[in-house]
Amino acid sequence: MPWSFVAHNQSWNIIPTTQSVNSSKSDNLPSEEYFHDFVELQHCGLTVGYANISRNEWLKYTESFVFDLKVGQAEDLLCLSVLRKAYEITTLPLISLATVQGFSPNWVYNRETMNRH
Repeated sequence: MPWSFVAHNQSWNIIPTTQSVNSSKSDNLPSEEYFHDFVELQHCGLTVGYANISRNEWLKYTESFVFDLKVGQAEDLLCLSVLRKAYEITTLPLISLATVQGFSPNWVYNRETMNRH
């Protein structure tokens, strides 16, 4: 979700990417074709974090995931199907609302266009 729509940089809503991809996306809403890969990458990061940081750090890091995605407890985030469902329940209505408010939906990264600039 664009920062200009959600007004935060919570970890559940961001993903590492290159500057050109981020600039291309701007305030647009990503296409649904990215949804499963996004959730799987988030799941991978959560799993790695769980295995490598202390319990207290894990709980602090996952606070926004649990609260914003309305997941029962932090360990539920380690189940890909639970995480995917939480993202569906949370982000699909937000995408609809953002679209109604004028944010452009269905953004897809076009590498060829970006390389010409």
